Order: sequence, then C-alpha cells, then structure tokens
Amino acid sequence: MAITALAHIRGLPDFPQVIEINVRSGPNTNYALSFKAPVGLSNLPILDVKQDDQKANFQGKVYPWFNLKFPTGMSGWVRGDLLNIWGDLTVWGYGTLSQPTYAFSLTPGVVAEPVQFPTTPPVSVGSSPSVAPVGVAAPVQPPAPAPAQPVAPPAPAPVVPPAPAPVQPAAPNPLAPPPPAAPNPIAGPAPVQPSAPAPAPVAPPAPEAGPVVPMGYVLMRDGANVRAAPVVSAAAVARLDRNTPVTIMEAKPDQSGLAVKWARVRTQTGVEGWMREDVLRFNAAAAQFDLIVPDRYPASMIERWWVRGYEGPAPGQHWGWDWGAKVGEPVLCGPNGGTVLKSVACTKCTAQKPSFKDYGIPLGDLGNLNDPAWNFGYGHYVIVRYLNSQLPASTQQALARIGLNGAHLFAMHGHLNSRSVTDKQELAPNQAIGTCGDTGNSQAAHLHLEIRASLNANDINWAGMKKNLLNPTILYQR
Repeated sequence: MAITALAHIRGLPDFPQVIEINVRSGPNTNYALSFKAPVGLSNLPILDVKQDDQKANFQGKVYPWFNLKFPTGMSGWVRGDLLNIWGDLTVWGYGTLSQPTYAFSLTPGVVAEPVQFPTTPPVSVGSSPSVAPVGVAAPVQPPAPAPAQPVAPPAPAPVVPPAPAPVQPAAPNPLAPPPPAAPNPIAGPAPVQPSAPAPAPVAPPAPEAGPVVPMGYVLMRDGANVRAAPVVSAAAVARLDRNTPVTIMEAKPDQSGLAVKWARVRTQTGVEGWMREDVLRFNAAAAQFDLIVPDRYPASMIERWWVRGYEGPAPGQHWGWDWGAKVGEPVLCGPNGGTVLKSVACTKCTAQKPSFKDYGIPLGDLGNLNDPAWNFGYGHYVIVRYLNSQLPASTQQALARIGLNGAHLFAMHGHLNSRSVTDKQELAPNQAIGTCGDTGNSQAAHLHLEIRASLNANDINWAGMKKNLLNPTILYQR
C-alpha cells in the first residue's frame, strides 16, 4: 500500500486554551479565512506544500504552508508551525517521515533526523500572554482577535527573549487576521523585502470566506457515546474521549420526548451518528442548529466537565446545573461584572469534614437540607447579581418572553471550597469569586449553578425568588 502524507494539528502547546486555528484559502495570512479547524484533528491528507508566497519568515526561515483535506470534504492551507507531519513527503523535498514530526523544524531538501513531538515548545520571541494562576481572575475563553502569540520555531541554540529595547518585533499570532495593509505581517529580525521596487505579488482571487465549521467537543469527564439514532436507547456506534472534536451536521429533538436536542456528528475517523447536546460544548457556528446562543455567558470555570442539568422546581428535582472540576478550580463571575449579593460560609463544613458524606449523612437528607448550619445543603456559596443592563441581549429578550421584562438575574454558586469575595462587593469582568469544592450536600467536587430572577434590583430574599427559578441556559453556555 502506498504511504500517504498526513498531518496533525498540534496548535500552540504553550496555550492549551487555543482550541481552533485558522484555515486559509492560500499560503499566507493575507488570504481569506475559509474556516476554523479544531486543535487535535489528525490523519489529514496533505494535498500540497508551498512556501509562504509573501516570504513571511521567522529569523530568515520562510514559513511553509500545507494544503490539507478535512473530514468535511473541505480543504485549505495551514501554516507549518501549527502542524506535525509524517508519511511520504519526497515530492516536496522532505523525504519519508516514519514518525509525526514538527513541520517547521524541517527544511525541504535537507534529510535530517526529524524532531518528533517536542516535549518543550520552542522559545517564543518577544512577550507572550501567560495563563492566569489558580485563584486569579482570568477570561473564561481566549480573546477572540488574538488568542496567543505563536510559538517560535526551534533554533540551534536557545533563543533568548529580547531585552527591554527589542532588536526584533514579536512574531504575530497565526490565528488572527493580518493588518489590512501589511504585505508581510510576520516579520523576523531582518524582513525579506521584494528585490525590485515592483508591487508586492498579487494573490490570486480568493473565494468568499466560507462559514466556520460547526464543531462540538466532548464535555463528559469519562467520554461519551455516539449513537445510531437520536434517543438514548439507540445502539452506540462509537465512544469518544473527553475534549474529542466532532463536526456537527444537523440537530433534531429527542425521539423519546425529552426536552433535549441531539446533534448528528461526524468523528475524525469518519463515523457518523448522534450525540445528545448536553454531552458536548460547541463553537459559535453551532448556533445555526440552535445548539448554542453565541452571546450567552461562558461557563463559570475554564476546566470543567458536565455532570447534571436542570430538571425543574419541584421538590426532589434538580434546580440548576452541576459542573464537575478539580478542587481549587477558579469560579468566575460573568464577562460584564456583577455585584455580590451574599457570600456565606457553611459552619458545619470543616476542612476535615466538608460534606454530608463525611458525616455518614445520605445525599439529599431532608433534615440536613433544612439546616442553616449546612447552608441548606449548598455548603460554602456565593450569590452574584447581574443587572438587566449587564445581561446578553438574547437573555433580556428571553426574560421578556416569559413575562419578566427588565428582570435582574441572581446566580448561586454552591459547594465552593473557598470564597474570595464579600457581601455587596462590585466585581470586575471574569473576576474569581471562589474555587470549586465538595462542601454541603455533595458527593464529589463540583459547582452547583442556580439562577433565579427578580424585578427588584435590590431584592435580598433568595428564598422568595424561588417562584422565578430558571434553567441556567437562559444566561450560560455549557
């Protein structure tokens, strides 16, 4: 069997929050954005390889670009510093690579021992954004325009970050669109200029920028099934690990009558089937199937998995969402700030015995759920008020449709391990209000998120707001 040339999207190992990269219509960042592809996609056939046609380079080494074919049938160009490659690449001067190799470490025509999956990413030139430490406020999602500086390619000797007066500009972000009039947006220390005063090469006509591919990512800690039909009783046709990307093809209601949708998906290996919406998180393009409302608040924790959804207000039902996470994972307020209504410690929740199970109390025991010393089962908790003016437009409209026009929302964050805010404190956007824990009526570390509404912005009666208990989907994305 002939050996084919394949690629794996490695992304930016220094910045795991970057989960998608740009795929362009030609081999330079000036070309139109065709669509976005998830980090982690693998076994992508390589159709062609070209050097950057504007000679964009790093330290004099011109970036290679790879034309890849994607599981959707679409193709497009990805820059080599975002890829590992392997297989028969002799036609492009790379020889045959038996192992996945960092594409930018190779030089066409020079057959050398390849660098295989570097465990330490190359040193970045210039300043790079840092990931916020635990307990410090951080955006829940990477900033849209420029999520991170690209990882600089390896050099024979370690690259030292420039002094306060840099000798060279920092390499720009490959995921961000280029400045409108910059023919060479990725300049190294000695940018390559055209040899003659003639105009810069004109790119061939590019097609209209295609839509971003609707993608889902497995949200369950232990993975999730792909089923043969949109109902939980259907046979499983595949099992996917947490964070595995899938392409969304369509969405349908549950066939058994549950108030949930199913997404028809295609896996990286080409398997097609159905996954329930609450086992996936989605990119913005999934809005075309009503699987996400793009302007809603992001999840309250960056690293989390789905545990349980909203079931209704009746006794015994689940009144909010549960997100699992490690103890100590920062819990963040919304992206427009807010005000702390209450920050309350659980007096029975000690470091040695934080939850019901530590005292041999059954989960959901009514006597202890009614005990204020357990904070009525919520453990340590923080309630944040979001004024109507701070809410997404779609949330304001949804409130108006249910007779709560102009209402304000109050978000309960329960079972916390620690609290870092006080009553009436004004919060900055995405500020940490505490950390995920396992306190109160809890079996394992998780965050309980519960939403109630009031037309009175100064309302302090959390119990009285129960009449306006709402599914957190009115404000949050999973």
